[in-house]
Amino acid sequence: MVFQNSIPSLIRCLIIAACILLSGCSQLGYLVQAARGQLEITFSREPIDEVLAGNRAAPETRERLELVKRIRQFAIEELDLPENSSYTTYSELGRRHVIWNVVAAPPYDLTLKTWCYPITGCISYRGYFSKKKAGSYQESLIREGYDTDLYGVAAYSTLGWLSDPVLDTFLFYPDYALAGLIFHELAHQVLYVKDDSAFNEAFATAVEQEGVERWMRAEGNTGQIFQYRSAKKKNARIIELILDYRERLGNVYENSSERELAEEKARVLGEMTGAYQSLSESGSGTRFWDQWFEEGVNNARLGGIATYHRLVPAFRAVLSKSESMAMFYKTVADQGKMPIAERHAWLLRQMHASDP
Repeated sequence: MVFQNSIPSLIRCLIIAACILLSGCSQLGYLVQAARGQLEITFSREPIDEVLAGNRAAPETRERLELVKRIRQFAIEELDLPENSSYTTYSELGRRHVIWNVVAAPPYDLTLKTWCYPITGCISYRGYFSKKKAGSYQESLIREGYDTDLYGVAAYSTLGWLSDPVLDTFLFYPDYALAGLIFHELAHQVLYVKDDSAFNEAFATAVEQEGVERWMRAEGNTGQIFQYRSAKKKNARIIELILDYRERLGNVYENSSERELAEEKARVLGEMTGAYQSLSESGSGTRFWDQWFEEGVNNARLGGIATYHRLVPAFRAVLSKSESMAMFYKTVADQGKMPIAERHAWLLRQMHASDP
């Protein structure tokens, strides 16, 4: 009976592994690792209420799961995020990240390489449940001449195909970060547009930021609100710097001769690193960004920042003019039906209209 009841989940796991996690159907090895990883998560889930009713979980774990229940209810009631079974179960993986993403871009082009599949459309990263396998794939792209990045991810969304569980990879995040992650991933279930990672991630990030502010106010964490806003302002300044130099680099690629490209690329990236170092020395840097720059900057890493952050101010501008979260979702969903060039142009107009 258990096996029969699990058949739909098994089929969905295979589809999710192949499509949501960017499995290439012609690459059997990748499909196997992706399916195995998704199945591990799906069949290790335990309802949070059962965890709390038992006595096996550590007190710290129980406390965090109680917090997740409050966050999830807040997401439903205050942010109009989906009321479903996502984040009602818990799975312990015993590792820091659930998957590792590989990003790639040509050496003199800021356009990210994409991998295209039926459900998700074209996405600008490829996920692995094994860091070793992700590293091997990264090395193959480097041999082909690509700039690359590899980073660990604490959570991902199955876009409502499966009930996403709470994972130990993020359960012990600070309260605001835990809430933000849940809001972000649930936002992907509200709206997902094929072939537009920048739209999808910026939308979810905007929902995350709005949700965190509302959550902290509801919790009465006035001190944390101040700290969060201060950190967000500092982070935004650094991202603005990165995006500014990314635009300069794009101009270099468009206007330099082939023999000048390598030298000009190194010059712009060097200037960007120097500009950040000046910020850091003045107290406006962060440990995260210190490490990010120390690891070296390339087209792939710049592309990843742009995907998640470039359009966030535009979504925030639209949200500020919306009477409710439901209206905000409808407005951006309508734009999601437009051709990608038109929707991005619309977003940029919203962003510039909100500039002082």
